[in-house]
Amino acid sequence: MIYVLLTLLVAPLLRALAGSGRPTAPRRILVIQLAKIGDLLCSTPVFRELKRRHPQAEIHVLANAVNAPLLRLDPHVTAVHEARAAEFKGLAGKLHLTRRLRAGNYDAVVCLNVGVAYAVCSLWALIPVRLAVLPNFCGRAYRLAARLWSGVEAHRGDRLIQDTYLTLLRQIGVEGGSRAKEVHAAPGAADKVRALLAEDRRPLVGIGVSSANKLKELGTEKVAAVAAGLLARSSELLVVLVGGETDREQAATVTAAVANPERLVDTTGRFALAELPALLTRLSAYVGVDSGVTYMADAVGVPLVSVAGPCNMAETRPLGRHVVIIQRELPCAPCAHIFHAPYRCRTGTHACTREVGAEEIVAAVTRLLGAAASHDA
Repeated sequence: MIYVLLTLLVAPLLRALAGSGRPTAPRRILVIQLAKIGDLLCSTPVFRELKRRHPQAEIHVLANAVNAPLLRLDPHVTAVHEARAAEFKGLAGKLHLTRRLRAGNYDAVVCLNVGVAYAVCSLWALIPVRLAVLPNFCGRAYRLAARLWSGVEAHRGDRLIQDTYLTLLRQIGVEGGSRAKEVHAAPGAADKVRALLAEDRRPLVGIGVSSANKLKELGTEKVAAVAAGLLARSSELLVVLVGGETDREQAATVTAAVANPERLVDTTGRFALAELPALLTRLSAYVGVDSGVTYMADAVGVPLVSVAGPCNMAETRPLGRHVVIIQRELPCAPCAHIFHAPYRCRTGTHACTREVGAEEIVAAVTRLLGAAASHDA
């Protein structure tokens, strides 16, 4: 708080030194997005629309190391700078961030994260245009720090986060634009997928095995029941388990639980994050909770069953042509929002996921496959 108060006192001088007004042709724009995979994918319209409006500008992104491989494949992003939010704590951290911002020689910064350091250091670095989202969930310190931005756009829980981003970009000359998420596969990823799946043309239904936020996940037993139900529903269908290295034990349990494991393909831990888009593109449908891989499936246009659980779908719902969202109307839901994501169920019941049965998910996939087939025909 002390850094905010001191900076507010000298803000008029710092603003005068930084300059005012919007550059007509910014040379370098920094986007700050240090959040997780799903949040990054919701931010891809920002990179695309900035580049569309300012084609001469370099678009730099400050991001976490996990997301960096995806960003380096984005054709609209010029440079990726890896960082952790924890690096910017205390005076030493804020001075470090200020030096990084000054070294970038940025004409504008667009901040999509909550953090006192970003507001304070952007002004300390004398960046002329400093734009940020004002979250609907934030503390008093950040609300004070938000006065240091040259422009903000308040996010509301009843609208898509992409709409908030696109409205914010109007302050740097970007009008209109598409909400669509975007993701690109690493070179060689399609060959790796072909090597695993050969030329098998049977329908492939992917299931996300887990979630980084355990509040959202279906659980091993339900994932196994969905896999078994899908395999029983159609003798032609294959089920593909999707996840990371840490999901391999859970995937093995699911495989052991189904009656015909030869029709189940375990891909957990086999594909790097930037290779997953190539795998998802091969799927006929995908079943997932509100997670990064589900957002990725939406970005590549796979027919999608999203078990929304505790999440506010008004903010982050899938936008694809063929999507089924399953969510219970409960007094306690939604409790998870884009700027407020609890990791524990405050009622202890996990009702928002437990009350969704495997049969309902299987039926939704079946309808989705039929609708997609009719559309393609």
